[in-house]
Amino acid sequence: MVSVCMATYNGQKYLKEQIDSILRQLSEYDELVISDDHSTDGTVEIIRSYGDERIKLFDNELMQGVTHNFENALIHAKGDVIFLADQDDVWLPEKIKELTDFLLEGQYDVVTGNCSLTDSELNITQERYYTDESPIDRSVWGNFKKNLWLGSCMAFRREILNEVLPIPPRMAAHDLWIALYSQMHFRCGYYPKVLQLYRRHDNTVSFAGGKSTNSLWYKLNYRAYLAYHLFLKQRKNH
Repeated sequence: MVSVCMATYNGQKYLKEQIDSILRQLSEYDELVISDDHSTDGTVEIIRSYGDERIKLFDNELMQGVTHNFENALIHAKGDVIFLADQDDVWLPEKIKELTDFLLEGQYDVVTGNCSLTDSELNITQERYYTDESPIDRSVWGNFKKNLWLGSCMAFRREILNEVLPIPPRMAAHDLWIALYSQMHFRCGYYPKVLQLYRRHDNTVSFAGGKSTNSLWYKLNYRAYLAYHLFLKQRKNH
């Protein structure tokens, strides 16, 4: 069983295109788990309009921000293979099958595919997000310094989910947390084929909640916080 986990917030402009691209790939036994962070536009109405039993919609009790909105979706996932999905991308037709096959047949725990970068109208601006180097080519320390992992390209076994939850309260990026912990303790693989269109536009959500992520102070402070919690999680789980 596959669980695709999506976090939504005021995403009505591009949401239907993304949901359609995912549902076309899901079997009747799979699920699209969506956590909404108190959207004020038509996002929830779009989701409910499908009337599709594979869609499981959950509302956060309080507005949580991107990372813990994703965590809410992950908590409710029931699948053996977990995918992360952004609300505004478009998945190419064979993404779920090809990445799942690569994960299982290669006996990996976590895998990532490639994507094309596009503008708001899905015009391709960069053919391949990963060109000369993938996140697997880098060490944990290399990704810790400058992360190459892209959450919306990832898939992983349920065992990973059991290890990385709960996500620490001030964690700014759920995908970096999952990726670094997985690189430290599990087998990771890279599938180089482009499997989705990664849309970049003016309303792309900031994982830092509007704070500047370019200042040296932010980078040092956040990485210290991340390293501390990776150490705590390692001690607890091992």
